[in-house]
Amino acid sequence: MSEVVVLLRDVWKTYTSSGVTTAVLRNVSMVAYRGEIVGIHGPSGSGKTTLLKIIAGLERPDKGDVIVDGYNLNMLDEYGLAMFRNNVCSYIPQDFAVIDNMTVYENVEIPLLLAGVDPGTRMKKVMEVLDYVGLKDKVYQKVGRLSGGEKQRVAIGRALVTTPSVLLADEPTASLDWSNAIKVAELFLDIKKDFGTTIILVTHDARLLEYVDRSMSLVDGTLKQISSPRL
Repeated sequence: MSEVVVLLRDVWKTYTSSGVTTAVLRNVSMVAYRGEIVGIHGPSGSGKTTLLKIIAGLERPDKGDVIVDGYNLNMLDEYGLAMFRNNVCSYIPQDFAVIDNMTVYENVEIPLLLAGVDPGTRMKKVMEVLDYVGLKDKVYQKVGRLSGGEKQRVAIGRALVTTPSVLLADEPTASLDWSNAIKVAELFLDIKKDFGTTIILVTHDARLLEYVDRSMSLVDGTLKQISSPRL
């Protein structure tokens, strides 16, 4: 039996604007297993980003359980959630959230600085990750001078440097041409194989689902499984 790493049970999330309440997620339940890539497909505005942020502990559900690698996120305070994101679950937003006026090295180093890792260990880990994602020759280059595909790899390297159990990616290929999108998809396959990482990615590009172990659809806040897990 494969190990369940992500468990969502009856999750709801609503937002209120101008007196109107909208249910963004409706009774969402899902599991993701250790070393599995799950692709969640759906149109813009279907709740995909909200779902990832709830799994990452960046937003709290109105009701329902969110358990990630043994941590019940409903039981963690803000400090606990920050530690969780820095050690257990990494989140890559759609805009990559890289800092253009910092170097590639400095961007990838940030989670280790926050974790208080000593300088020697930081350098070793950052250089290993940059070699892994194919950016060893860009170490001291300012991120603002990189291509979109290279910026995405910086974001992946930063997410990977703490060796998280779970990696979340929001529309990871949305701003890339298909050639660079394939390279990113293949990098996710390598991460799964080499580290046993559970990867959950959301996308509106159905072609990306060719690279996942299991796919789901999210439409109007309701999640449905498209394909069964390859266990």
